[in-house]
Amino acid sequence: MTRVILWDIDGTLVHTGHAGEIALVNAMAFLFGIETSLHDVDYKGRTDRQIARNLLAKHQLPVNDDTERSFVNAYLTELALQLPQRQGHIYPGITTALNAIEAQNGIHNALLTGNMERGAQLKLQHYNLWHHFTFGAFADHSRHRPDLGAHALHLARQRFGPNLAPNQLIVIGDTPHDVDCGRSIGARTIAVATGGFTIGDLRQTGADAIFPDLSDLQPFLDVILAA
Repeated sequence: MTRVILWDIDGTLVHTGHAGEIALVNAMAFLFGIETSLHDVDYKGRTDRQIARNLLAKHQLPVNDDTERSFVNAYLTELALQLPQRQGHIYPGITTALNAIEAQNGIHNALLTGNMERGAQLKLQHYNLWHHFTFGAFADHSRHRPDLGAHALHLARQRFGPNLAPNQLIVIGDTPHDVDCGRSIGARTIAVATGGFTIGDLRQTGADAIFPDLSDLQPFLDVILAA
């Protein structure tokens, strides 16, 4: 049976050494000459476009499509500069897990992320992971994270047939937003405690499976193959 594994990026696949956060702060300085921080901005599990709007609103700047677009473009420029300068890493077990999934017939790695597609590509090419993913749902489609689950299902059905059932999708992420996004379309969900939320936090989401990380491959594969 076809299965599509939909991966979040930040906090799930990689830690960029805070390249993304620094790029957001630098974009605000570049565009508006404003020194800012993210300590009072809800950004974990949010889309790049929503984070842009939250930052604009924080500083009482116009919040509209034009300012959002300008901010996101500045952020992506800064992200490309920051990634090589930061000491980031791939989370434990990720490369092995991606390779193991690719070795299974009918199981496909894809992305479901709040990153813009260009940002996702920059991050995953930097860590040599981009080639693992056949397609993705990105913030380019919508600034609202819940919309991206339905879009991912639509894209999967375009590739693998209109009868693909929602429970043939498995969403993997590190935040309650990721789990909620998967559950909203009837997908199975796996939560990993690598991005700042504890196992206790993630238990409250109702995720189908929770792991501290993916360094122990077999239990993770058992969940994938049993779905």
